[in-house]
Amino acid sequence: MLLDTGAADHDAAVFADPDRFDLQRPAVPHLTFGHGARYCIGAPLARIELQVVFSQLAARFPTLRLDCPVEELTFDPNVLTGGLTALPVTW
Repeated sequence: MLLDTGAADHDAAVFADPDRFDLQRPAVPHLTFGHGARYCIGAPLARIELQVVFSQLAARFPTLRLDCPVEELTFDPNVLTGGLTALPVTW
């Protein structure tokens, strides 16, 4: 069995406008780090690392911004490794 992680956290009954990237979205239950007995033991460390990375990016590159229209971003459709194929930024 393979879990389609691309479908995770896209439940319209739980997430308002689930297909929109929203950094201000209120915290709600999600599957990012698994659930129950399969919950990621490294989740607290990952959360701290992400807070540090994003705060340092903002501090070091205050004018950092996307260097193309959002509509031009492309995604790799691979169910296991999919994600953005590139993230062009400028500062």
